[in-house]
Amino acid sequence: MKRICYFFILVCICACRHVSVSPETELLSTADSDSIDTGDVRQPHNAVYYWKTVFTLNDEEKLWLADHQIGRLYIRYFDISFDADGNPVPIATIRFTDPVPEGLEIVPTVFIDNDVFKRCDMTPYALRTVTRILTMSATNDVFNIKEVQLDCDWTKTTESEWFAFAEIVRNELQKHEIMLSSTIRLHQLNMPTPPVDRGVLMCYNTGIVRSYATGNSILSAGDVALYAKRLKTYTLPLDIAYPTFSWAVWFNAIGAFQTLLREVNPDDTNLTRRISNRYTVKNGFYQEGKYLAAGDELRFEFSDFSEIIKSKRLLEPLLMNDFSVILYHLDYNNLSKYTPDEINQMYATF
Repeated sequence: MKRICYFFILVCICACRHVSVSPETELLSTADSDSIDTGDVRQPHNAVYYWKTVFTLNDEEKLWLADHQIGRLYIRYFDISFDADGNPVPIATIRFTDPVPEGLEIVPTVFIDNDVFKRCDMTPYALRTVTRILTMSATNDVFNIKEVQLDCDWTKTTESEWFAFAEIVRNELQKHEIMLSSTIRLHQLNMPTPPVDRGVLMCYNTGIVRSYATGNSILSAGDVALYAKRLKTYTLPLDIAYPTFSWAVWFNAIGAFQTLLREVNPDDTNLTRRISNRYTVKNGFYQEGKYLAAGDELRFEFSDFSEIIKSKRLLEPLLMNDFSVILYHLDYNNLSKYTPDEINQMYATF
């Protein structure tokens, strides 16, 4: 029999901006559904993910939201992973230090580590997850919620556990007139549709990031083309998300994958030397708490605008429903690398 893991006070680390919420309140109560604005959730909007642990917007990001007529904001509320004892717990809970801009539809989003479903029976904690989402929303004055999203890279081995969890969450949200959506990776298009109301096709992380031979693991239209035809028979209504982020993939001197780095400067010639599309470490240095030794290599990857447009042309004509385009994610340092016209072309639909 599968071991049932304790969810280690799932709701006791909820980040709240105005008042503290006791564990008893979050475990036993349900957020007031009257505070949740409901309505037509299928209306297309320009949308963007917010994937940070503190909710705060600088002036450039506020202006960007207005300039590109963003109507829907997917905010990552927390992740579900393991604690040191191997129990599933909510981690990296967002703190709201700024109010959510008025007029935006908000989609609370929860990322769930797929390994949780491999090792634990999560169905006893589905209702607590919903309670935590609704309580966080009410506590932080996040009212315009018509949808909640679950993000999990589930596989065949976790499919039944993930589907059972999602079905309970969906049924509970329906009591509050809130729909449930889930992320859909490209490889999942060939699998049964999950018991949710809607999906978001994640058109990024298309390559094998750990492979030394990969050119760009973030997005390649060639990789997307391998999956596009599956949309013709996929029955779940889909929105679609494209990347606007970048990172460096670090390999050691013998080509073994180490980790992803997000703050390395490719233009710092004191540290690295460019060889083809790779950068070799000239002098050892520390970056993000890691030591990169001389001879290690970095592969800098970007969300290439031309690859996004090629992917749009491949996928969007095959979608049989009205859909929204979502960009990942709201970070002006990355978004500023694109012209306003390029952003508008990403949001334009084929």
